[in-house]
Amino acid sequence: MNSKWRNYGLWVSLMAAVLLGVQTIGAIFGVQFAPEKFDEVTAAVNAFLSVLVVLGIVSNPEAGKGYTDKE
Repeated sequence: MNSKWRNYGLWVSLMAAVLLGVQTIGAIFGVQFAPEKFDEVTAAVNAFLSVLVVLGIVSNPEAGKGYTDKE
């Protein structure tokens, strides 16, 4: 369990999940973090953050540092 907390991929994924959560909760309460003209950019950033979260879920922290395995 200790190696999981030392994995950079876990922390990147956790921060991405927190950012997505903050943005979602802000949308529920009507807070908009970017102007409407940046909707396409916001969608791209959300997609990128979602990929980081998924990579953190499927990564094996005992097999490497970050998202890659040891060779």
